[in-house]
Amino acid sequence: MADEVGGLLDRLFQASAFRGEDENVFAHPTTGGAIAKANVTRRLHKALDDADLDQTHVFHDLRHTFGTTMATAGVPMRTLQEWMGHKHISTTERYADYAPRATEGEMIAAAFARYQSSTNLSESQRTERTSERGIAGDLR
Repeated sequence: MADEVGGLLDRLFQASAFRGEDENVFAHPTTGGAIAKANVTRRLHKALDDADLDQTHVFHDLRHTFGTTMATAGVPMRTLQEWMGHKHISTTERYADYAPRATEGEMIAAAFARYQSSTNLSESQRTERTSERGIAGDLR
């Protein structure tokens, strides 16, 4: 797991009231239950908009991005199959025939840099910014 992703997930875990082993990773902030699909989609489109990316993507595209990125990085197909939970290696092999553009790494770094700059705000600035954007309400 990338250090940036691990750090973000750890902060999410530390901020959650739902830290049990069987709890959802991305839980509704009040109930701990699943987040409604419409709310996930709305947040995805907001993130795509913030990153100046195509709005036609769906949440499942993130899974494909992970698969192709790992295959391109040279992760063995058997390892990737296990990570992605595919029953058949032929399903995983769909991700192996991908040639990335040279600018993809730069786009990912820029997206993380934009996020990091927003998380370097003080707690009061972050709370104010969250209230302005309505992010907390997006999860409900």
